[in-house]
Amino acid sequence: MEKAITEKVLAIQNLSRKPFRTATLVTIVALSSAVLFASLLIVSSLKGGIFGIQSRIGADLMVVPEGYESKMENVLLSGEPNYFYMDKSVEDEIRKIEGVAEVSAQFYLTSLTESCCDFPVQIVGFDPKSDFIIKNWAKSRFTESDEMIFAGSNVNLEKNTVRFFEGTHNVTSKLAKTGSGMDNAIYADLSTLQKIFEDAKSKGFGFISDGDTRTKTSVIFVKLKEGAGADAVSLRIRNAAKGINVIQGGKFMSNLVDRLSSFMIFLHAISFIVLLISVLTLSAVFCLTLNERRREFSILRVLGAERNTLRKIIFSEALILGIIGSATGIFLSALAVLPFNILIAEKISLPFALSSPSQIALFALAVFSVSVLACMISSLSAVVRIAKAEPYGDVK
Repeated sequence: MEKAITEKVLAIQNLSRKPFRTATLVTIVALSSAVLFASLLIVSSLKGGIFGIQSRIGADLMVVPEGYESKMENVLLSGEPNYFYMDKSVEDEIRKIEGVAEVSAQFYLTSLTESCCDFPVQIVGFDPKSDFIIKNWAKSRFTESDEMIFAGSNVNLEKNTVRFFEGTHNVTSKLAKTGSGMDNAIYADLSTLQKIFEDAKSKGFGFISDGDTRTKTSVIFVKLKEGAGADAVSLRIRNAAKGINVIQGGKFMSNLVDRLSSFMIFLHAISFIVLLISVLTLSAVFCLTLNERRREFSILRVLGAERNTLRKIIFSEALILGIIGSATGIFLSALAVLPFNILIAEKISLPFALSSPSQIALFALAVFSVSVLACMISSLSAVVRIAKAEPYGDVK
């Protein structure tokens, strides 16, 4: 039985007869789809990173040594190992200040690359009794014990253990992903951290930073009482303790959002421009090829094909190009972004929490639909010209 000749069959044959032109058009569609999908995925992940920091920090104020505000931001956003210290007595002074509800201090210890793990890691000491941040991130239930160690979501574990300076320690729980630099750190209670530090020094291992957790601290997180003003309490803290500075959580997040807004607008603008160029290019190609195919369309008209049939052939070609091109672009874009999302977060030094599988699937479907629709729209001018063509006449 002979295969029926339909608009779809004719469209496939037309595309296969011009492999170079077809490949070029598919590449154009794939490029626009890839850029659009990557843009949506990156913007969504950046927004997720902002939400992750906002929900995980859980503090209204962060008190750091004077002049180390930027280093504190680097620790939170990119996980860059850092160390800075102030007198531990500042913590007790802050507890007495009007408007302060809770206070929890953390101590930053930075290891040398050759001393621990396979990379420089930020080891953070915290007090489980006063902590209102770290324990809330735990992904699984745990029992408080003499040694408490929590691992950020990006830290690789072997059999739920972590190795410090030739010593192996059990991890109490892994922490939920925040999309920030906090995912690259290891958190240990202060007594355990002090033991690790002293044990490492006795074995000849070195540190970039000091390890005196008894008299020093790195950052103090402050939660305010209901109704207390962040500006007023910040001023009281500055007056009560010298050599410190106060970072307001609200202003920190606001500045971060401002920084990200321009970056996200840039990504959206690039996506729109690439998509627009693709539509215009495809439209021009469809119109230009009509002159090459006027004999083909004239023969079809003489054989009894209606103008509507010719329009369907053009639409079928656009549809096929859109399906193949958009699917290819989405696949290649996913292949470039998904496996390397941690590396991307490190390079841009911004909070980056990869979107959930359901969100990624939704983005892929949206980009696929938009790209196919764009291809169909780009063929409209050619379809209009086809409608005016007469048998044996030029397509003008």
